[in-house]
Amino acid sequence: MPEKIIGILGGMGPEATVDLFHKIIKFTPAKKDQDHFRIIIDNNPKIPDRTAAILGKGEDPLPALQETARNLEKAGVDFIIIPCNTAHYFLPQIQKSVNIPVLNMIEETA
Repeated sequence: MPEKIIGILGGMGPEATVDLFHKIIKFTPAKKDQDHFRIIIDNNPKIPDRTAAILGKGEDPLPALQETARNLEKAGVDFIIIPCNTAHYFLPQIQKSVNIPVLNMIEETA
């Protein structure tokens, strides 16, 4: 069975993306580089502010979130992780835009 490719829909903020990537690397029991997971990161800091949109005071980030998720799917990832907690507000609509799982990190870590 081929190893799964992880997609990270990141950039909101970039530090959260780096932190998630670091944790995946740190907690992978790898003895050599080739033992690590293949990860494709789309670090898109241009996605509009999620909190402002939720409060009705900013641009809707959903089109950019969906486009970024579709780009990761086209890149061949098997599932998507979003390190931004606030972006999970839009998770149902993001999930509908792709044919691969988008993990709910809030539920996964609760």
